[in-house]
Formats: sequence, C-alpha cells, structure tokens
Amino acid sequence: MTHRTYLLRGVSILATVIAVSTAGCSADKPSREFTVPKALCGVSVPVDALSRLLPASGKKLTTEAEGSTDDVLLCTVNVDDVMVLALSRERIVAGDSARHILYTQLRITQPKFTEGTSIAYVDQAAVSLLKCRGAGVEEEDISTLVKVLKPARPNESAMKSLISAYTATVKKQGPCKKTS
Repeated sequence: MTHRTYLLRGVSILATVIAVSTAGCSADKPSREFTVPKALCGVSVPVDALSRLLPASGKKLTTEAEGSTDDVLLCTVNVDDVMVLALSRERIVAGDSARHILYTQLRITQPKFTEGTSIAYVDQAAVSLLKCRGAGVEEEDISTLVKVLKPARPNESAMKSLISAYTATVKKQGPCKKTS
C-alpha cells in the first residue's frame, strides 16, 4: 500500500468513528423536562436569557422566595432540588457602585458594564443598582445581585440580558416610593 492509500483509509476510519460517536452522543444527550419560568419572584424576565443560564437537563424546576419584596428579597431557582441560581434584592445606603458590590460579595474584579455603571456583569454573576432620589423618596439604592451556580451554565450575554430586563421591570414597579 502506498502512503496515499494509508491516508485515505485513515480518513475513512476517522469518518466512521466520528459518525458512530456522534450518533451515540445524540442518543445519550441530556434532556430538559422542566419549563423555564417567565418570572422570578414576581418580576418578569426574558425566558431565552434565563434558559441559556439554566442547566441543559433536568426534570423539575422550582422557585422559592424569602423576605419582603419591599426591603429584602431572596429568590432561588432549583433544578432537581439543587440550587442553580440565586437572586437577591435589597435596599442599601446610597452611594455604592455595582462594581464594588460585585467585588465585595463575589470577589469579581473585571466586570463589564451597561446602563453607564449601574449594571456590572460577568458570565456567572451580575449586579444592578437603582438609584432612589427625589421628593417623597428615601435617598437609597436598590441593589440586585444574580449568581448562577453549577450545574447552571455561565453565559455573559444571557446574564447581561437577564439583569438588564429584570432591573427595567423592577424600575417600572416604582420601588423607590417612600413606604410608611
């Protein structure tokens, strides 16, 4: 056999191995049986962005909320009883930055920004700040932090979309109004 014959036979064998292994992989591909929620603890979110962050497979998705929606809120997403996403929202003293919160809470040092600097994000986490200022409003900020946990999937563009849409929806709800 010539060198060319060996090469052609090798390519043919490689193509067969790839075809067989690909067929095997597609048959064993994990499936997602749960439905991706349209809201997290009463706040609508983009389903596509949330879907890209959640695990690729799983049977049952549950969400849980703890705390008051006015002062402190913790919202968790669990897939098959494993926490895969945590979202916290709280009123904080005015003047902090999204970057600083991301660093102090999660030790993330090089985030990207959107909305000026009021949203800082990376592939596995994000922070947003709503500044509450003006008449009839306590001077404070509302901080939202989102973190994906394994087996969830980090995705920078999905995280940016999720935190931006979530923050815009919260802002429309008028959370800065002074409560008595």
